[in-house]
Amino acid sequence: MRWSVRLGFHQSRLVIWHTAWVLDRGERGTHESSMAKVICSEAIWRVVDRSMQILGGLGITDDTIVARLFRDIRPFRIYDGPSEVHRWSIARRVLRAGTATFA
Repeated sequence: MRWSVRLGFHQSRLVIWHTAWVLDRGERGTHESSMAKVICSEAIWRVVDRSMQILGGLGITDDTIVARLFRDIRPFRIYDGPSEVHRWSIARRVLRAGTATFA
């Protein structure tokens, strides 16, 4: 499980750097920021969800920090639009681009 956590964090870091690079070039970065929002919010959600799963019933009590993290992290998948809306927006842009490579 630890490898998948590291993988998610590494992927998140790379997509954030790429988005920052696009924005630094003066581009709008709409597509990149949508991808970053989905990738990062879901990566941290998986970490908290796995932590809750490992702790079982203890994870929902205030005896551990996991319950608070669970409450605090969940909204990240909703802020700035739910992940599903961002996925729809990304798909629409990719389809609009046609067969051209969309980076």
